[in-house]
Amino acid sequence: MPRGDGTGPDGKGPGTGRGTGRGMGRNFSRSAQMKAIIDESKCTGCKLCIEACPFGAITVNKTARVDETKCNGCGRCVPACPVTAITMR
Repeated sequence: MPRGDGTGPDGKGPGTGRGTGRGMGRNFSRSAQMKAIIDESKCTGCKLCIEACPFGAITVNKTARVDETKCNGCGRCVPACPVTAITMR
């Protein structure tokens, strides 16, 4: 029976990787699957989200927009928004 630490039943070699982030198991972090969504009707264009985003995924013209190819779902932009225009989905 696997030990849950990324090793096989004997404690050596690869196992299932369940719950460890290692091995061939399907361990994806929740944030990696989520993306920032901007409610443009709430956005004031203050640009605080740009400063909060370490991936350069947000631009602001009149309102903020998220480049989903750059957004890794870290969520740092959410608390930076003073008008709660950003959610994660």
